[in-house]
Amino acid sequence: MQPAAETVAAPPRAALRVRRALVLLNEKAGSVGPKAGAQLIEALNAGGVEQFTIVDATRMSRRHFQRASQFDAIIVLGGDGTARHAAELAPRNGPPLILLPGGTLNILPKALYGDLAWPEAIEAVLERGVERRLPVGRANGEAFYVAGLFGPTTLLALARESVREGKPLKALQRLRHALNRSFSRSIRARTGASKMRKAEGIGVLLPSFSGGIEADRLEWVRLDARHLLDLARVSLRAITADWRNDSTVEISGCETGDIDASGIIPATLDGEPRTFLSAVRITFDKRGPKVLALDAE
Repeated sequence: MQPAAETVAAPPRAALRVRRALVLLNEKAGSVGPKAGAQLIEALNAGGVEQFTIVDATRMSRRHFQRASQFDAIIVLGGDGTARHAAELAPRNGPPLILLPGGTLNILPKALYGDLAWPEAIEAVLERGVERRLPVGRANGEAFYVAGLFGPTTLLALARESVREGKPLKALQRLRHALNRSFSRSIRARTGASKMRKAEGIGVLLPSFSGGIEADRLEWVRLDARHLLDLARVSLRAITADWRNDSTVEISGCETGDIDASGIIPATLDGEPRTFLSAVRITFDKRGPKVLALDAE
């Protein structure tokens, strides 16, 4: 009998030394505030960053990244929308992004730095951050880094946003609209070249949705809710990972997918509302923008 082959662990990646940084700061984000600039400068000095340029992230544009090659890293402090915008504008082979948690949900930063608040995250990543590639999904070419949701049930996300904005009447109107559109079975979808199937909703998940970073495939979630009780049950279970075990949920892996409808397809990309007309083509790139992450210890 041949002895079992010994498993050799991959060598740890070397931490990247950051001496020069481009900083994109959104002081209006949920957990940032007007004092964050001074705190961030103090953290950069303590972390050995010798030169840095601070830019108002609310005015971020592609021109801010034209000199990206002059920096060792691009530091982003803002909400999920700021992080997503920076990830899309950053050169794919430019310096890595440090996406600090400055918003409400902070889904991308949590995948990179766990539950660390931004002052602790910047300290840790400057000390031991390693370069990784952040996978990206695309819906008709538009990027998302956490999750894309498609179909009438995504209208519920608009109602939720109205509640968060303190607009109960608008939330009620949107909830009624969502329920009226639900259970219409108006979309069809498929992964790869498989057969089109009707669905109540489709979710396309990146590894960051579950707290990971790198992956070879997307997660394709087909919602087959046929009654209001089905929708209510899976919505409640969505609070925890238990939603994956619901009878209305079908999960598979894919690299491409298609979603069709006879008219408008409501959607959200990383929580931002979108609408598509008639067809959505889903693609996957496992080698998206560079990021600095914390390897598990």
